[in-house]
Amino acid sequence: MSAVFETAPYQNLTLTGPMGVGKSTVGRAVAQRLGAPFFDLENEILAREGQSAEEIRELFGEARLKTLEAETIRDLTLQRHAVIVVSGPAILDDLNRARLAEAGPILCLTCRLDEILRRMHVARGAWFHNPANRGILLSRLKREMRVTALDLPQLDTSHLSLEDAIAAVIAFWLEHARF
Repeated sequence: MSAVFETAPYQNLTLTGPMGVGKSTVGRAVAQRLGAPFFDLENEILAREGQSAEEIRELFGEARLKTLEAETIRDLTLQRHAVIVVSGPAILDDLNRARLAEAGPILCLTCRLDEILRRMHVARGAWFHNPANRGILLSRLKREMRVTALDLPQLDTSHLSLEDAIAAVIAFWLEHARF
């Protein structure tokens, strides 16, 4: 039997939450540590469509983006042993959330707003200093924060080191997955 079957639960793990909480960083590390495939919804859409989710929203509207998210989530839930990162707005859709929940546990990563802004400033550098760019980012963050109001288990990453966050996510996955 391969290492994937010996370490990662059969069910998928979905990580969600607003931008800046560490979904992709933690998810990628968890997948690597357990030998599991890693999928990021936004990267999957970019690979399929050749445009980012934001570009699709701007060019074709919210309805087209929601359709692509639903199709991609449907395909990703056919995976097993995988870590799937889904942005906040995509999981607000009841059907998307139900599909992901059927495929395995969902964990919402959260973080204090000041820490999210600090992380974005560090990641974006000079780009973040432009008021127009900050406005776009804050608007997106406001939209993505709605996921924290859902009835999902949460892990606050505000004061966690990367290693502590990885350990907590792995423990959650192992505890909540049905083998």
